[in-house]
Order: sequence, then C-alpha cells, then structure tokens
Amino acid sequence: MDIYRLGLLMKQFILLILFTLTLFAQNPKSFAALGDVTYDDIETFKKLKEMPSMKDYEGDIDAYITFALSTKEMGFAVDAKDKSVDSKVYLKALRKLSAEHDAIILNSRKRFKEAMSDEDSETINKMVLCGVINPENYKNELIDYYSEFGEDSNLSSLDAMYQEYLKSIKKDTNTSTLTEAQKEKRENAARIKRIRAKIEAKEMALEKSVAQEQKREKEKVLSKQKKELGIE
Repeated sequence: MDIYRLGLLMKQFILLILFTLTLFAQNPKSFAALGDVTYDDIETFKKLKEMPSMKDYEGDIDAYITFALSTKEMGFAVDAKDKSVDSKVYLKALRKLSAEHDAIILNSRKRFKEAMSDEDSETINKMVLCGVINPENYKNELIDYYSEFGEDSNLSSLDAMYQEYLKSIKKDTNTSTLTEAQKEKRENAARIKRIRAKIEAKEMALEKSVAQEQKREKEKVLSKQKKELGIE
C-alpha cells in the first residue's frame, strides 16, 4: 500500500471517529422530552458518586450510568430507523431509566438535607456546584447556613447568592449596613432554627434506635419461646 492511500485511509478513519464522538455527544431525538433529562445528568451523577456522603449509592449510580449509555445507543438506533430495535422497547427502557434517575435525585436531596443538619459544608458545596441541587429551592436555609459557616468553610457555590442577599437587605432597609442589633437578631434566629433542627434529628434517631432495639428483643423472646416449644 502506497503512502498516499495509507494517508487517505487514516484521514477517513479519523473523520469517522470524530463523527461518532460528535454524534454520541448529542442525545437521541426519539422521545427527547423524556430522554434529554436522563442523559444530560450522566456527567452530574459521575461527580455525585465521588462524594463520600454518597458512598452508599455508588452502586446505584454506576448501574444507572451503564444503563443510560446502553439505552442511549438504542435511541440512536431508533433515530436511524434500525428495524432491529423496537421504539416501544426503547420507550420502556427510557421510563425505567427515568425512574432510576428520580430515585438518585431524591436520595441526593436526602443526603443534602442531612448535610445541612450535620454541618457538612463539603457536601453542600459540591452538590450545588455539580448541579444536582438548585440553591434557589433552599435559599432561606442556605443563607442562614452561610451566615453561620461561610467564613470558616468552603462554600464558594453560595458566594454569589449571599452577596445578592446582602444587597437586597441594604435596598430594603435603605441603609449601607445592618445595625448590630439587626445582625444579632438574625443570627440568633438562624442559630435557634439550626439547634431545633438538630434536636429533632437526634430525637428521631433515638426513637428509631429504641424501636429497632425493642424489635430485636421481641424477636429474641419469640425465638426462645419457639425453641422451648420445639417449634424451631
């Protein structure tokens, strides 16, 4: 094979690879309203599973990513009118993928709320940065949290929101800064709110622990009775 032909083949091969990568970077057009959300969050979930606080869900996220990629390939085949792929089968797979997607989002929000109670600023910051949490949905709570821990923790994802909050206060009060009494009142209110949340979380954890212990004791007694009666 001469050098010219070899160069031509290499050029065609590179163009094919680039075309494939460009195509796969997009989403299938079939059932896009359902598919785009599930596919667009693949990269977000990859960042999510690296967080220590999401360790318990690492397997679920890995399974989701694998399933999402294979479903995406199926979607491209449907777009291409590949008769070997049934559009109904693809739609069914998409619905299953969507359910798994929503479950991961719900678990992420659960971990986020726990991070707020546990003062886990690293998780809060990373979840906002990766986009799994919209800070506007928790604006009041995050502003209170930033007021308390912003100076001591890395909460860069909330800097802009907090600065906007300070500007709005200045505008509402028509003063350059809050008075010391106003600051103290706000800080005390935020602190009391966090303390109450922590107490409630601890009480719930204690109640759950007691209930589990009572259940274990009942099971032990029942098991002992069964042995004594020769049932087991």
